Amino acid sequence: MRLVKFSVTNYKVFKEKFSIDFSKDSIVILTGRNNTGKSTILEAINCFFQKESKAKTIPNDCFSERKTDIVLEAVFESDEDQITIKKKYKAEAAPKFYDEKGREITKTHDLFAKLEEILNNKPFYITPSMLPDDINDLIQDIYSEIIKNDLLKIEGFNGDSKEDEDTFTLAQEYANLKKAYPAFLNKIKQNTDSILSQVSNDVSSNLRILFSNNHLSLNVIGGKSEGFSSSDLLKSTNSSVLIDSQKQSNMSLANQGTGLQRMSLIYLIQNMIEKKLLGENDNKLLLIDEPEAFLHPEAVRALSRSLYQIGKKMPLLISTHSPILIDLSERHTSIQVFRVGEKEAIELYKSKHEQFDDNDIANMKILNYVDSYVNEFFFADKVVIVEGDTEYIAFKHLAKERDANIHIIRARGKATIVTLMKILNQFNSSYDVLHDVDNHDKHSASTLKAQLTNCKKIYTSKHSDNIRIFCSITHFEKAIGIGDVSNDQKTKVIYQILGGQADEEENYREARTLVENIFEQIINRDEELALSEGFKKVTSSEDYDKLFIGLIQQKSLEEAEKQKKDDALTV
Repeated sequence: MRLVKFSVTNYKVFKEKFSIDFSKDSIVILTGRNNTGKSTILEAINCFFQKESKAKTIPNDCFSERKTDIVLEAVFESDEDQITIKKKYKAEAAPKFYDEKGREITKTHDLFAKLEEILNNKPFYITPSMLPDDINDLIQDIYSEIIKNDLLKIEGFNGDSKEDEDTFTLAQEYANLKKAYPAFLNKIKQNTDSILSQVSNDVSSNLRILFSNNHLSLNVIGGKSEGFSSSDLLKSTNSSVLIDSQKQSNMSLANQGTGLQRMSLIYLIQNMIEKKLLGENDNKLLLIDEPEAFLHPEAVRALSRSLYQIGKKMPLLISTHSPILIDLSERHTSIQVFRVGEKEAIELYKSKHEQFDDNDIANMKILNYVDSYVNEFFFADKVVIVEGDTEYIAFKHLAKERDANIHIIRARGKATIVTLMKILNQFNSSYDVLHDVDNHDKHSASTLKAQLTNCKKIYTSKHSDNIRIFCSITHFEKAIGIGDVSNDQKTKVIYQILGGQADEEENYREARTLVENIFEQIINRDEELALSEGFKKVTSSEDYDKLFIGLIQQKSLEEAEKQKKDDALTV
């Protein structure tokens, strides 16, 4: 069964009930500022799956209120069924499991078998602060999982020896071993039973004398064995992972650097999944707390690739501060992104069906090389796409001044704007676009027609009312009144406008006011502000026609007249 909802109450930062709903997608990403409880959620999910028979398995300081139970509630779903199970921790008693109606799940309960199945499928859990014992335990869990699946495959094998000779041979050996094992135990038992019989007689004699009762007797009876199961073999296995390097060989993984430990464990899980060593169970959960911790940037990118491969095969739940982990160019399974709040995990984004063509994928790969932080939109309150460097620098400056959590994406071209819009649309996000119209009168009629087409593609990529399109006429620099500025001077000029010289020069002071006005209009969704003549909010594709059609006709006439003159001179 698959975990689809999880709630935690009275545990660490979650004093009140906190809930998170998972979709059936394979990758769930938890984001949020420090100390909001991202790691606590993963920790609580891992706690739910533990089989504990002792009290105080959770320290007292983990109880938000000491006299109140910690409650972990999980909803599991299969194709046929959905069940809710609660696990309650008391300060002075061992934790117990309950059904939805509050009845304890004991061996006679209808859900006992389901609960055992769920708990026997406990997650792989990787944290930044794993101790050597934690690492060794996880390695043993992985190894045991492989052996368990191999043994189950062997126990249930009824295939043809020609199709799978190795499995056929192992299955025969296993069957012979199971058959021989009881006979071997019976031989030992015959010897042991004779000794136990003498012990029984001696003890019985002592008891009869002690209690003056000639009818008292005691019998020590040896237990019978019908053989063994795969679980018996698992108890006798042990495993380790050793690392060889230039300086040292056969060094335990638990004694390596933290980054190497985490990447080794993740790569192990990935490769074992790909080789189907962990069986066909697609409900095994992998929990990774801040997988990017202790890794250099290139290792984080490699990690991202591995996580996507794992996410195709098993449910994956991670907490992260790193946008690099989300590779938008991957043709991946769906992603669900949450921000952890006080009482619930708020779904920020959820990817929809695949909607990128090959050109989009190429554009996204280029974006990854040029700006690896495009993905920061997952972590921001507001998202703005701009076309050029000037507006990007200006908006970044104003966002910093206002301490606003705004992610500004620099597209550097209209084609890339369309690709970025597709990315944001895939995650149902709200955002604004500011692009240049580029209806410059220096352009030819054919260039103007192409620019009109590019502008309309931007508008037609708008898929909901939560998206707003703004344009600069003719371009951003002209819209704020500084005219055409060469590319090598744009950064310097915008710095002068925003960095203090605006007070000294009249045109710079006016330009700063215009920049601030368009910035406020874009980030303020609560009220419509007036725009200056240089900017326009686009509400239909016809708005572009009004900016282009007359100019295109004029240019076409001018070009036709010029062609006539050229033809006349040629004659």
